[in-house]
Amino acid sequence: MNPTFRLILKSGPNSGQVFPLEASEIVIGRDINATFVINDPEVSRRHARLTLQGANYIIEDLGSTNGTMVSGQRLAGPYILRPGEMVTLGEHTHVLFESTDPNATVASLRPMEAPAQSAFSAYAAPAAASDFGDEPAYAVPLAQEYAGKIPSQPHQAARPRKKKTSSLVVILIILVAVLAFGCIVFAIFDALNLYCEIPGVMNFLIPGACPP
Repeated sequence: MNPTFRLILKSGPNSGQVFPLEASEIVIGRDINATFVINDPEVSRRHARLTLQGANYIIEDLGSTNGTMVSGQRLAGPYILRPGEMVTLGEHTHVLFESTDPNATVASLRPMEAPAQSAFSAYAAPAAASDFGDEPAYAVPLAQEYAGKIPSQPHQAARPRKKKTSSLVVILIILVAVLAFGCIVFAIFDALNLYCEIPGVMNFLIPGACPP
């Protein structure tokens, strides 16, 4: 059966190697028992797996140390490969997923899915135990990952309510009451003409205002 898809090793060991995808399950890794063997210390023994589902190949990371990326985005779950997408294993190994049928690119394109269905994530999934022994002795730092979170704004402590406002209100009420009382007393004195009933006070204020 003629293969529909193939992998082309673009960088890393054996660059230019072409691997036709003819099996329904393909394991990519450094182990000699892997389906597609890549002899690179950054590649885990069982690094990634391609599974044929219908007319598409699904790629998923197998808990590798250095992770698997597609088009620069790190995988956090199964992802449907599209012809022309670049798969990165570790940091220096790049594999192109290609279709050998010129019409396959058009047929395999799907409408854009909602972001919630994407298999990409900004963080790496926890590494699973390998069935084939030890993983690479060192891990490559990934530029796509973000190691921390933006610290949230500290909560401002509630300021104690100042009592100055209530004190000012009380003082203003007292002043208004005193002013109103004074106006009432003045109105009574003026209406009854009681100024000279207390002549000492009026003569003190206005000399000669009231007869002695």
